[in-house]
Amino acid sequence: MTTAWLVVFLAVFLIGLTKSGFGSGVGLMIVPMAAIALGHIPSRGSEAALGLLLPLLIAGDVMAVWQYRGLLRRPPHPDPFPKGEGEETAVSVWVITRLLPGTAVGVVLGGLLLWWFHQQPPKVLVALIRAEIGFESVLLVSIHWWRQWRGLQHTLMPEPIRSHATGAFAGISSTLAHAAGPIIAMYLLPLKPDRRVYVGACAVYFFLLNTAKLPAYWAADQFAHAEIGFTVRFLPLVLAGALCGLWLNRHMSDRLFSRLVYIITFVLGWYMLADGLRMLVR
Repeated sequence: MTTAWLVVFLAVFLIGLTKSGFGSGVGLMIVPMAAIALGHIPSRGSEAALGLLLPLLIAGDVMAVWQYRGLLRRPPHPDPFPKGEGEETAVSVWVITRLLPGTAVGVVLGGLLLWWFHQQPPKVLVALIRAEIGFESVLLVSIHWWRQWRGLQHTLMPEPIRSHATGAFAGISSTLAHAAGPIIAMYLLPLKPDRRVYVGACAVYFFLLNTAKLPAYWAADQFAHAEIGFTVRFLPLVLAGALCGLWLNRHMSDRLFSRLVYIITFVLGWYMLADGLRMLVR
């Protein structure tokens, strides 16, 4: 049991670290880590992971938004990451707000699926979702690397189709498994933001997304195992992770940061794909 709690502590620390240091695409391991560990703790269980982690994820989002608040610029702005004379590159809120219509649809659909899962054994469907998320992550990163190797320019899907589709898939994936990171990473990274702007954009978007999931989780009874005391006890770990993440973000080059996010997304995509397929064949 002691080992299980240590794994939970590490998962919570990684919430702050990834939110403030890497933005998205590198937190996929958090939910599987916590779910496996909680399954070995009496009165908890793996099914408690989603509800227990959501308040901590929102806390991590709030800390990251506060840390990067100076980078935000209000819409409208034709450039998603504007840079004025003598100014640091900023995040136009436009790049976030255009994701929201699709995200709202995705959260509603994800909430309905989550409620349905709660009524029956969800093993096969959860396995399919994990495998699909993993496949999507591996495919998108592989395409990026292939185009980079061939010296091809990114040809992005036209707007608003790209934003709506990304938002919808992110909303569903996040509601079902807190697993929208790679989707948003593959949406933002081709726009070539610097590392601080990238993390700032992710912080604002995931704060809005995770907050929107609260009613869906309440309706699906995902907070049955959640306790205010549990959340409060773990907040210092989230804060410690956020401070470490902020330090890492400030001391890495943009090129190294981008490569690291792509590599971690690819590796964890393979992990999710293998995990989903393993669940299907058991």
